[in-house]
Amino acid sequence: MSHTDKQTRHPVRILPLLLRLAAGLFLIVLIWSCASVPGLKEESVTNYIRVPFVRVLLEDNSDVVRLGSDASFAIECLQDGKQTVYYSSQLVTLANRNGTLRVENKRGDMIQQGMQEVNILPRGHGNRIHVNDSRYRGIMKVLPHGQSLRLVNIIYVEDYLRGVVPPEIGPREASEIEAVKAQAVAARTYTMAHLQQYGAEPYDLKSTIIDQLYQGVNIENKLVNQAIDATAGRVITYQDQFINAYYHSTCGGMTDDIVDVWERTPEPYLKPVADTDCNWSKYFSWREVFTEPQLRMRLEQYLSRERGRDMRLAPITDIRIEGHSAGGRVMQLQIYTRDDMYRFYKDRIRWVIGRSSNPDLILPSDRFEVKLGHDGQGNVTAITFTGQGYGHGVGMCQCGAIGKARLGWTYDSILTHFYTGTELKQLY
Repeated sequence: MSHTDKQTRHPVRILPLLLRLAAGLFLIVLIWSCASVPGLKEESVTNYIRVPFVRVLLEDNSDVVRLGSDASFAIECLQDGKQTVYYSSQLVTLANRNGTLRVENKRGDMIQQGMQEVNILPRGHGNRIHVNDSRYRGIMKVLPHGQSLRLVNIIYVEDYLRGVVPPEIGPREASEIEAVKAQAVAARTYTMAHLQQYGAEPYDLKSTIIDQLYQGVNIENKLVNQAIDATAGRVITYQDQFINAYYHSTCGGMTDDIVDVWERTPEPYLKPVADTDCNWSKYFSWREVFTEPQLRMRLEQYLSRERGRDMRLAPITDIRIEGHSAGGRVMQLQIYTRDDMYRFYKDRIRWVIGRSSNPDLILPSDRFEVKLGHDGQGNVTAITFTGQGYGHGVGMCQCGAIGKARLGWTYDSILTHFYTGTELKQLY
């Protein structure tokens, strides 16, 4: 999870949410009316979603999508306040046609068109939704979005975590399950703290690193499911509030204060914490070497995007680090050319510099030193960044958590180590 430049959220208090959950501990029942269409049998359908649930945006840039399930499924069509329900055991195609939805069967025959919303609901226990080549628990809401489609997976929070924890922490061994539990609790806390974060939008979270990576059923595994079940309903709190449970891959020796990484409100539980148990990570130490023209081109690309005009820079003459955070990360980087000087701050530096080997990747971390190489005339020819860690450095170090699990730490001790002064509570 890379939480970069996200807006500061209003704190969510635990007690009001507990009361809301208690009042809502019922099954949310969706009942559809019946209709018939050639090739599809009519039937009343009732489906259930457990609370608490989360609405996850899967995509919003495709104009056509294929949907189905492991077995039969209901298709709820909403148009001008009217409901029509069909069901099928074969894939259907949904398309955006001039801002409304059209449903077609496998042969391409039109089932219904002109709709404002379509919901796909699998019928029967253990039946999963198919979206193209991926599978998901819960139900799928499809909405028009401009000339594209919005796919929103509505799913029980614990089931959502089954598709989040594996891509976030990677493949793990049974001996590391306490780290997996810690990841599950951190991810659950992040989820509960960010419900309705997008206001009037029809989703709570995005399925990318903007929030948390979510890959549905395809990525699930037995060990992660075991860790999620063992910690079900557990969240991290500070003074009766959900914490912002940020996490990253590798701290490189020390995590950092949130205010030294982003322009954010200080949080007493997101402070620098020493941790060397991530020393097994391949990114515990790293090195990136640029030629001067290569780094200058990266700067030109970044500044052109930032300023909205084509930027051309004179050759680089010097690079200076102005200040380190308590966790050892660069606070300000000054890059001098023959004509000018450019300043870059905190975590944004990673996007400015990038990688020498891959222009699509950012610098592993801001915990680095820089060394310049010169030719016989004193011109800069090479720039070497030598650093430690991978990610923003705020909150839990995932590789550190894994290292601690290998040493016998429990998940709660791991979490309270990285999130200073917090406590774990049973939310539901």
